Parts: sequence; structure tokens; C-alpha cells
Amino acid sequence: MAQPQKEARGAKGSGARFPAAVRDWGKPLAVLLALAALAWYVSAFWFQLALIQGESMEPAYRSGQLVVLDKHRKDFRAGDVIAFRCQEADGILIKRIAALPGDTLWILEGTLYRNGEPDTDFFQAGSIEDAGMAAEPVTLSEEEFFVLGDNLKDSRDSRFREIGAVNREDIVGKVIRWR
Repeated sequence: MAQPQKEARGAKGSGARFPAAVRDWGKPLAVLLALAALAWYVSAFWFQLALIQGESMEPAYRSGQLVVLDKHRKDFRAGDVIAFRCQEADGILIKRIAALPGDTLWILEGTLYRNGEPDTDFFQAGSIEDAGMAAEPVTLSEEEFFVLGDNLKDSRDSRFREIGAVNREDIVGKVIRWR
């Protein structure tokens, strides 16, 4: 006696759990969701893309240039380029660290002095036309950084009261230099 044939799994009327379209797209969709979750995790905690807007960091960075921020490293040094939240500018700014927590700095006759010594590592002596609030000595707290844009004539930075010193907690990340 012949045995009855079993109905093909997933065939119409078989009571299959998922329609064919879901079965066909389920695995690629799961992979896509996993990749999206991984991208979110990396962007939230490790690396993030940022867009340079404006000319304040020229010639090192151009307006419209994409940069990668390292959000994990917190060992900042003078000369590092960082991104930080600035409520007064209603966004994120990218500038170069000119002075570190605990430093005393001032700008005299166009030259940046850090802890009593002229600092010409990143800014040419006599090149800073507007000293702003650094026309008098400024001593940073243990959580503050003084930042300047590379294009000193076209930069709103720590010299101006509306920006001021940058608190460590406002730093989003350090710009990774690829060259």
C-alpha cells in the first residue's frame, strides 16, 4: 500500500509560519540590521565622521572635508585637533589645542606664550592679530583647554568670550590625521 505524500513545506495552504517573501529576505535583513547596530555602536563610542564647515582650520583642513574623530582616546596634547560641543555656536566646532589644563597663556604682540615661553610650534610668532581675552594672562583649570583655529584671521575660538576655554566633558573626539 502506497504511503500518502507529505505536502511540501511552505506550500500554499500548508500552514507555513512565514510567507515566502519573508523567508527569502529574512537572512539578508537580519545581516543588514546587525551591520546597522554595529555601525551605530562604533559611531557612538569609538569613531565618527565629521564635516569641516568654514575656513577656520585652513590650510590643514578645507571646508567640506570629511574627517574621522577618535572618540575613545582622551590623552590630548598641544597641537591635537579636536571636535567639541559649543552651545554658543549651537553645534560642534573643530579647532587645534593651543594650551592644556593647568597652563597659563597669553598672546603678546601676536605671539602665543604658554607657561611663560613663546610657543611657535603651531602658530608663527607675530601671526595672531586679535588676542581677544588672551591679551591678559589666562590660567586654565584642570579640565579646560584653550583652542585656536589654524586660520587665525577667520576663526572664532577660545580668544573670544562666546567660545572661551573648552571643558574636557565637551570634547567629542580627536581628529585622526591620515597623511
